[in-house]
Amino acid sequence: MRPSATKSILLFGMGVLSLGACRKDQAEPSQPDYADWYALRAPEGRAIQAVAGNIDSTLVISTRFAIYQTKDRGRTWLTSDYKDRLGVEGFLQRADTLLAMTATTGAATPTSIAYAISPTYFSLNQGATWQKYTWRGRYNQEPKTALNRTASPAGIGYEMEFRLTPTQPGSSTNYVETIGVKNAVGARLLLPLDHTITSITFDKQSRLYVTASAALCGKRENFAFCGEQNGVLYVSKKPQP
Repeated sequence: MRPSATKSILLFGMGVLSLGACRKDQAEPSQPDYADWYALRAPEGRAIQAVAGNIDSTLVISTRFAIYQTKDRGRTWLTSDYKDRLGVEGFLQRADTLLAMTATTGAATPTSIAYAISPTYFSLNQGATWQKYTWRGRYNQEPKTALNRTASPAGIGYEMEFRLTPTQPGSSTNYVETIGVKNAVGARLLLPLDHTITSITFDKQSRLYVTASAALCGKRENFAFCGEQNGVLYVSKKPQP
């Protein structure tokens, strides 16, 4: 099922500078720093849905209806020319081509996998500009990328870790909340703050990338952000096994 937007994209920032097909937003305040994680804040008040690239060179993120690129670890962001009403749920890198996936299938739960599917746009400059993409292969071979599970370059599986809370005493239905990431050999990686995690992936240096909502100070019936609603991208400072 393809998501759609009912409002036009709102781009934040004062003093916008035109740079060809992209626009350079104002510099962001210094990013928070943690012992085990780099933390990059999104340039607008939405969760970060997906990420591609490398923190040492170029990163591209989706906040669903906008795509941004940074080459300085999130201190400044370039706003891409992506303007479709289809929300970008994931990215898939194929050689020098970056695909934007605009639909999902499955569910992110402890027992199932959510995938970003339906490659609809592609970029040859790591997310700065986008062109329409048409898949010409078989439907059941269409590219897809898992959102709640991934593997390190060494082949170790990683997945989002969830907390299940009954909706009421004795209920068989649960609230499903993300609380961190765990791997197949028993290691757990917790984020510095509570977030709703949206995707996980690795770079070639075995660093884990975790996209998420803004920090949460309340969940379920007491849902509340701690302050601003800008999503966060976490990148592990050390390579993971």
